[in-house]
Amino acid sequence: MTRHRELLESDELAAVFPIFRDAEKVIADPVVRNRGTLGGSLCQADPSEDLSAVCTTLDASCVIRGPGGAERVVSMEQFHVGPYETAVAENEILTEIRFPFKPDRCGSAYAKVERRAGDWAVVSAGSAVWLADDGTIVDARVGLAAVGPNTTGIPEISAALRGREPAEELYEAAGAIAAESCDPVTDQRGSADYKRHLANELTRRTLRTAVTRARG
Repeated sequence: MTRHRELLESDELAAVFPIFRDAEKVIADPVVRNRGTLGGSLCQADPSEDLSAVCTTLDASCVIRGPGGAERVVSMEQFHVGPYETAVAENEILTEIRFPFKPDRCGSAYAKVERRAGDWAVVSAGSAVWLADDGTIVDARVGLAAVGPNTTGIPEISAALRGREPAEELYEAAGAIAAESCDPVTDQRGSADYKRHLANELTRRTLRTAVTRARG
């Protein structure tokens, strides 16, 4: 599977989905980025995992191969079935990650708060936005990590943004939905209330950046 370093260095990927470069810049360290892979990250199924949040944001599909070459395709929501648990059975392997190719007037962004450089996220958020020719939002997706048992997509935000003109009050509404929709726990990284605040703030930041990038 594709290594972190390849994702970070690919100008072709960054031109279509800059969210990947945003995320790879804050993943671990050069040793991990030289050895770790996209598929390995997804299969780890850590609730704080960066690329799981990216793939959720981009509505990725996962191709799983079993005995005899039989394949099945599942969504990110179906792929992660619990903390550190995936839909891949003991006699199966993840072979491919597919992304819907909708590059026209598309922008995406990723941001996270971490206790130290390269650490697991306290909270992270990814956003992807597609704009119509008149500047209104055709589609938008937000993915959060570290605020529930697995990375979380928020369809309520997508519904609230479609057909609307990008504006600060719209980002604020999306941030409020993110804070209400997530289910963080208090731990050594922070309180549940603090994490909800971060979900709100990072959702607004990444949506703002994604729209700016979509406008070109």
